[in-house]
Amino acid sequence: MRLFHPIVYSNLFVALVLCSLTFSSYFILTDLLVKWYVPLSVFLGSFVLYNFHRLYKIDFIPINRLEKRHKWVLKHSNSIKILMSLAVFFLMLILPNFNTDTIVWLVPAGLVSIGYTIPVIPTKHGWQRFRDIPFTKPMIIALVVTYLTMAYPIFEQLGIGRVFSGHYLPLLGERMLFILAVTIPFDVRDIVNDKDAGLSTLGTQLGFNQARSVAYTVAAAWMVVILWRWVQFDFASIFLLQLSLTGTVLMLALRTLNPSWKDMGYILVFEGMIVLYSLVYVMGSSFQTLA
Repeated sequence: MRLFHPIVYSNLFVALVLCSLTFSSYFILTDLLVKWYVPLSVFLGSFVLYNFHRLYKIDFIPINRLEKRHKWVLKHSNSIKILMSLAVFFLMLILPNFNTDTIVWLVPAGLVSIGYTIPVIPTKHGWQRFRDIPFTKPMIIALVVTYLTMAYPIFEQLGIGRVFSGHYLPLLGERMLFILAVTIPFDVRDIVNDKDAGLSTLGTQLGFNQARSVAYTVAAAWMVVILWRWVQFDFASIFLLQLSLTGTVLMLALRTLNPSWKDMGYILVFEGMIVLYSLVYVMGSSFQTLA
């Protein structure tokens, strides 16, 4: 398991996960051409942003609240900063592939991502981060991930107006529900630290079991949307079968989730679910082609 620590704690794993999710979108949005630089930019950008979240004021975290991931990052912070610089350098190299409109519409996702960590909201109690808004942590992550991994490929080729068309909205809704279902468990994981930080989250306010029940409900809603899409839009039955199996695995993962799970378990299981979800569309499309 220790072999996974550098990959997971450096946020390389989550960057690869989001890259694979973006790539899979081209197998859902079959009217788009595959553009290699879009998934690559998501990989590089998410690697930088996730490590920025992890490094920002990490020195201010009390020793008793440091998890293994924090300790690993503190130990390897210089190496991570070098890799972040290289990622930004490569992002600049591929930047000429994008037009001005695409870059403009990427800015909101970047601002929300930064505001998730840095206080940008003025309140009577001082400046707050987006994550300080009660119950919003999973929703913010689900919205940003959906925007970057599915809306981004759409507006990069067709313009921002097409994102909100009736053709694409159900797909975006289905993607967001799935990401929300696999993100809520991380609210459960962070109950103790979030309580110490004074955050109002699903975990801190509802407790472990009820927050897990919310994840169940969202996962069930995602499966209903999958069934509705199959009935309404008559997409291939192979996708219905594979996505139903994915939903079953997700439900089993939520059922077996308990307070004794370690951080690595959450990451490998629930971020691994995103990889499985991505493979469903890639493999399903391949089966259709062979058929």
